[in-house]
Amino acid sequence: MNDAERFRDKHVHFMTTAEEKSQLKKNMRQAGYETLGSYLLKMGLEGIIINVDFSELRGALGDIGSLRNEFNRIGNNINQVTKHVNESKEIDAMDVYLLQEEVDRLKKQIEQFEKNVVARFNEKLRQLGVN
Repeated sequence: MNDAERFRDKHVHFMTTAEEKSQLKKNMRQAGYETLGSYLLKMGLEGIIINVDFSELRGALGDIGSLRNEFNRIGNNINQVTKHVNESKEIDAMDVYLLQEEVDRLKKQIEQFEKNVVARFNEKLRQLGVN
């Protein structure tokens, strides 16, 4: 049925906030529609809603907390070395080496964490059929 043959006799009305209306109009323009009504009708009838359950990624969020604790611990160690250097005007090469080892270890943890999160996210997208 073409547009000329369509007859619409039902009215739909709903309220939005100013921000919501602004976002709807922005989306409408980006989608190439001239009227909000035509955009909303098209999206309501043919639009796709994707609900994604990211609860499986919550474990990764727990890893963020442990990484934060590691950063705090390294920060405390750096502060202690700085205080020692300021008091004695000497730097112990072993302290610097140990700090560098901690930083390198933490970098590796962060890289592994990032890989795990990306892999989990990509798996979730694959399950949804998103390429």
